[in-house]
Amino acid sequence: MLKYPPLEKKRNHIIQWLLLSLGILMISCSSDNGSSRQGPRATSAEGYRIETQPHTITIRSTGELMPYESVELRTPVAGNVLRIHFNEGEFVREGALLVEIDSRTWQAQKRGLEAQLVSAQSELKRRKRLLEIEGASQENVDQAFATVSDLEARIEELQVRIDLANIRAPFSGTLGMRDFSPGAYLSQGEMITRLVQTRQLKINFDIPARHAAIAQKGMEVMVISSSSSDSTFARVYALEPFINANTRNLRLRGILDNEEQKFIPGDFARVVMDAEQNENSILIPTESIISELNAQVVYLVRGGKAQRREVEIGTSTRGRVMILDGLQEGDTIMLTGLMGIREGSNVQIRNLNQEAGR
Repeated sequence: MLKYPPLEKKRNHIIQWLLLSLGILMISCSSDNGSSRQGPRATSAEGYRIETQPHTITIRSTGELMPYESVELRTPVAGNVLRIHFNEGEFVREGALLVEIDSRTWQAQKRGLEAQLVSAQSELKRRKRLLEIEGASQENVDQAFATVSDLEARIEELQVRIDLANIRAPFSGTLGMRDFSPGAYLSQGEMITRLVQTRQLKINFDIPARHAAIAQKGMEVMVISSSSSDSTFARVYALEPFINANTRNLRLRGILDNEEQKFIPGDFARVVMDAEQNENSILIPTESIISELNAQVVYLVRGGKAQRREVEIGTSTRGRVMILDGLQEGDTIMLTGLMGIREGSNVQIRNLNQEAGR
């Protein structure tokens, strides 16, 4: 037969088990309380202590190259093309004859009127002499004078048409293509070709409004072609008298020599302009800046706590961004550990003034 322990022995085992469980529970609670007293763990981050330094503010922009002069040559009078005096794509001097519109009819009319004018002038002289001896009235003289004036006006009008029929280059430049041949009939205002002056070029570019005060006529900027990477210098000769309300930019216009024809009108170019030298600039690594919806933010570290700070940024160069407002010399900012950081978070800085990943 099986033998069972007495009831008293079972009671003792239960009491021992309860005491053991209670002890384990008390130790666990004590450990949890200790952890609570230590507080949340600090975020380990690399930091950057701000120091002022000399910095040349460089403005970079994109410009559009334009011919110094450009015009669409159109027929000033209608008529048949008698002769073409240019080759497509060639350089011509100012005043060079390009196209002759048939003006022979007008020339013939002019010669007939000139003959009538000679007779009318003789008649006017005769009537003036008769007026002196009272052989003619003043009215007769006035009629003769009106006839002479009318003939002179008609001759002048025909001469204008004849001159307009000889289409000339209004300035020196390079001609474009043509889409007509000798004998073609051209209506008034019809396109002949385009004439552009490319030995000098203009360039339009914009700078931020905050740099408008330093923009001056005569200052030089570097121009780098986006197509060929050729570079040269342009001289600013004009500034818009207002800032664009939409872009908050000021437009400048420069002129550059293009004797070697390295730059092509219509191309885009990079523009680099040294604006000013600032001896006490604040530059911080780009990786320290967090871009939010309407703000640029960095996190300062003070007393082991993270502090959110909005900053106003300026120009950037070589992995650095110039800070215009929001920071001062001696501040320490976070370079790493920014993912999930919040205002008031505990931060432990390591590797001060060593940029992340370098």
